Amino acid sequence: ALAISMTICAVGYGLASWLGFNKGGILVETVLIVMLATLFPSYLGRITAAEKIGYLLMQVFFAVIGASANVEIVLRVGSVLFIFAGLILAIHLLVLLGVGRLLGLDLAELVIASNANMGGPTTAAAMATARQWDKLVTPAILCGTLGYAVATFIGVGLGNFLRSLG
Repeated sequence: ALAISMTICAVGYGLASWLGFNKGGILVETVLIVMLATLFPSYLGRITAAEKIGYLLMQVFFAVIGASANVEIVLRVGSVLFIFAGLILAIHLLVLLGVGRLLGLDLAELVIASNANMGGPTTAAAMATARQWDKLVTPAILCGTLGYAVATFIGVGLGNFLRSLG
């Protein structure tokens, strides 16, 4: 699993450099990963260590995010950001649950989809695991990863557009 990941990273950045797209390594990696997962799902699905390594690295990810927080800044502006984020999440959840109820969708699936949308694949998978919704772990990861794949291109494109304005 690690060898495949490292190979994809090396090929992605090498290909981006070869194409003259020096800062586009992450975009090339994204395309490669999505292509490989789409073309060879059964082969990549048999990599048994990937799940265990993924769970371990998820915990490292959460620890790094928490450890990197600047307590002084959090205390100074945290309350405003907390209210803003809470408002966004509340509106998102109300719309999602309202539309989901009208369409008769499963609550567990809605909550995991919401988490994948707002928090990404790691938090959605962690939530599905914590709630013992084992059948939703893989969809949570896939939904969040698809969001990352699409958002990576949108974010880079928007960033380049805004940079061209200034």
